[in-house]
Amino acid sequence: MMSFNVVTIYDNRRWDRFVKNAHMSDFNHTWHYHSTAADGEPLLLVYEEETEFIALPVIRKHEGEADGKRQYALYSYAGPICSTNFALLNSGMQERFESVLKVFLEQHTIISVSVQLHPLIHKNFKPLGLGVLRKNPESMLINVSDGPDMRQEHYGDNFSNEVTLLKRKGYTVRQAVAIQDVDSFGEIFRRNMSPLNKGAADHYDKAWFRQMLRPGGFDSSLLLAGQGTQTAAGALLTFCNDLMQFHLAATHENFLFDAPLRVLLHEAVMLGRTLGMQYMQLEGLAGRPEVLFACKAFSPELYPGFKTWQISYGEADCRDTRSRKLRQPLSVAV
Repeated sequence: MMSFNVVTIYDNRRWDRFVKNAHMSDFNHTWHYHSTAADGEPLLLVYEEETEFIALPVIRKHEGEADGKRQYALYSYAGPICSTNFALLNSGMQERFESVLKVFLEQHTIISVSVQLHPLIHKNFKPLGLGVLRKNPESMLINVSDGPDMRQEHYGDNFSNEVTLLKRKGYTVRQAVAIQDVDSFGEIFRRNMSPLNKGAADHYDKAWFRQMLRPGGFDSSLLLAGQGTQTAAGALLTFCNDLMQFHLAATHENFLFDAPLRVLLHEAVMLGRTLGMQYMQLEGLAGRPEVLFACKAFSPELYPGFKTWQISYGEADCRDTRSRKLRQPLSVAV
């Protein structure tokens, strides 16, 4: 019987070899991303046929017990990757991948699966017979290669004026180079995050942030906005292939009124263009799309939407709210 080759988090070379050999991938597929998971067991489920493969990175989390058996849920924050373009993949191989996935779920008493699909990577991927697709309003993708200016229809009527005003107030942006800068941002982020999720805040210690700026398989940068000698806000950016993420951001409580994240967003887009990035991913926080700050009047034409592939078994439903609660908290804190 066909089955998955399961790559664990302890086999980083093999994990990243599959990611590197995929037709298209982003930071959320990498071993490094999954090695920083706050809880659960990261796995890479690989289905292979001759020279082709489909691989699904997941985090397995314990969901309690029923009839004396432990039950689990799978969460994928990146979706499947493939050795070829999904548009060119033989439909028979995808059918067999889904069949193997179904058997895996049954064998490992997995009651629900939530897989975030990327609007570019999975443009031509659609489940053939397993689970359902749902819209995911928490994430969106911005085209950062769309000309020299921050277009009004992308960022709101007053965005450019607000950035100009922040600069007049003395706000400047620089890339962090000293370890003290990294530690200072980490402390601001933990203070932002603690009222929302104390457990997650404790996970993001000094070592976590220092490790993120010594990455493997991707590049990263920490931008800091300051007024004088004071750090007002920061944003941790990741870059993988031609896709970037506004991965984590936080504002010092003394500067919330000015909303310096706007000037950080502006500089992040400029940096992305300089580095040849095509798109930037933004995340909302706790189901609040309005946290995507400047981007108020977005539409599917301007911002390709994310979808979630959801599968459930037995008494479990797909629990949209619970999935958001347990998602890897790599989001924007304001």
